Amino acid sequence: MSFDLLILMMFAGAFLAYLISKSNSEAGGISTVVISLISLVLLLLGKSQVGNEFAILYMTFKVTTIGWYFSAVMILVYSMTSFFNSYWMKQMLYPNAYNFLYLFSLAGTVGLFFAADLVTLFIFWEMVVWSSTFIVPLGKSRRAAVVYYTISSIGSMATLYAIMLLHAKSGTFIISEAFAWLATDPTMATIVFFIFILAGLTKIGIFPFHIWLPLAHGSAPHTFSPVLSGGLVKMGAFIAYMSVGVLPAYQAFSGSLKIMGMPIQIYLLMVLGAISIVLGTLMAIKQDDAKKLIAYSSVANGGYILIGILMMDQLSCAGSLMHLFNHAIASAAAFLTIAVVAHRTGTTKISELGGMIHRMPVTFTVYLISIISLAGIPPMGGFVSKWLIIQGLADKGLLFMALAAFFGSIGSFLYVFRPLAAVFLGQLAPKNYELEGATLMMKIPMVILSALIIFFGVFPRYILEVIGEIQSSIGITPIQLEGNAIQAINGLLNSYHVFVIFGFGFLISLAIFMLLQKSRKVGLMDTFTSAEFIHTPELYHYSHDFYAPFERLYKNHPSVENFLVNIANKFDELGQMVNALFFSHKPSITVFWITVVTAIIYLGGARI
Repeated sequence: MSFDLLILMMFAGAFLAYLISKSNSEAGGISTVVISLISLVLLLLGKSQVGNEFAILYMTFKVTTIGWYFSAVMILVYSMTSFFNSYWMKQMLYPNAYNFLYLFSLAGTVGLFFAADLVTLFIFWEMVVWSSTFIVPLGKSRRAAVVYYTISSIGSMATLYAIMLLHAKSGTFIISEAFAWLATDPTMATIVFFIFILAGLTKIGIFPFHIWLPLAHGSAPHTFSPVLSGGLVKMGAFIAYMSVGVLPAYQAFSGSLKIMGMPIQIYLLMVLGAISIVLGTLMAIKQDDAKKLIAYSSVANGGYILIGILMMDQLSCAGSLMHLFNHAIASAAAFLTIAVVAHRTGTTKISELGGMIHRMPVTFTVYLISIISLAGIPPMGGFVSKWLIIQGLADKGLLFMALAAFFGSIGSFLYVFRPLAAVFLGQLAPKNYELEGATLMMKIPMVILSALIIFFGVFPRYILEVIGEIQSSIGITPIQLEGNAIQAINGLLNSYHVFVIFGFGFLISLAIFMLLQKSRKVGLMDTFTSAEFIHTPELYHYSHDFYAPFERLYKNHPSVENFLVNIANKFDELGQMVNALFFSHKPSITVFWITVVTAIIYLGGARI
């Protein structure tokens, strides 16, 4: 199937899911699974079509390796998350609208990644923004949708202005031609670069545009949070890639001031990426809501992705594109595990949970695998991609960025351990003794994502080969591979050998555990502490103020959210004043304005 038919099929599938949901909402949820899986298979089988061009109505498209790669990541996340949709249909006020918008936003992302002209890119960008905006309030909060759309609108308007400016100067809407023209005008290239990449910064959640992530992720339906974190934020990474890969940024900025060998325009954005890593890590550590915790981790990982893309070199660029995939599947898997917990318990508050491992062993295992990858611990995929990014930063001598990346990796150990210890480990509350675990339909996508996390962590070459094709298409020397080993500045990294070593260590630990004498099992209440009887199981569960001593170090930190809230309050006060002065129905206000107008007429010397 050609890619034009694929996109049309996905849009038709959205309308079909709507019609099915009108008669049976659960069947509509299942239809999203079928349609997204078919789309994924057709996309994977169509990789040989890279280089083809096609048109739908007046919109033009071109199948590129980078577009195919981003589309594969997006459809994978959507298809795996769709397995959960049918379980939430009864909780949805408008299940038919949700299923329609779910597939409609997916089709919009694929059209965006294959857009060959700027107008088509903007049309599909807005399709995704609007459809996802209407999904977010189907969860817990409409305010989250307002914030999400407001931040997205900043990026949308910036993109539209950049498009109009580019067309006015270059005379074309074709992306490759318009961006190539910028190489001849460094000043205009700088202006377009900052305006265009603004859309990427807002969508990927880079500081100071990160505020929508915890609100939208925490409030969106549990079945859409994995899509937001694992999928839609990657649209921002795609715009960032276009801003330095398709737009010849390094060529246009060759005469600019250099900082640590990097053009100042690019270095400043890398600083924002570094701040996002540190900020996202610190904020994730202190969260009591599991969904908001993973959302802030997305802010931190977005910083890694942005820095690597902006580097546009052999190691960091490859690491960034690989981390984009690793974070997508790991964060999606983590969100799905929290969705299972929320489905069974009705809450995502860490302090209200505990001991879920006793009722959800498979869910616990999936969460453990996903957080190991998010933290960048071998032998999972996240380790390889973070290692490549840090290697590239070290090679360029970018100490500040490398320290931020290292801090984020260490800090991630803390925030991923919090739900692990407080949600899945610890004591199971008596109210959850009869709790059921994940259903088979829920286990399928979680197991698939876990298998992919492990597989690409052990055999990264299969994804790095595709990334090498992307690097070659923009004139970068592809990542060097020797079998399954990756060539870097400090030698070779063979993930398979790392996996064998970790596996050997695990087997030794397992043997010791099995052979040594087991501890005697006693009842939960068969103990005392400091001569005081522990009278409730909850007192054994340490979940409140989990990292209180560490959190106190930055308890009174400056807050972008508070700054923006204060600005919003001032505008609200201004609006209330204008409303009171000009739109009041009070007679006293009417008399006041009649007096003012009469005085102006009289003092102005007007004659009747």
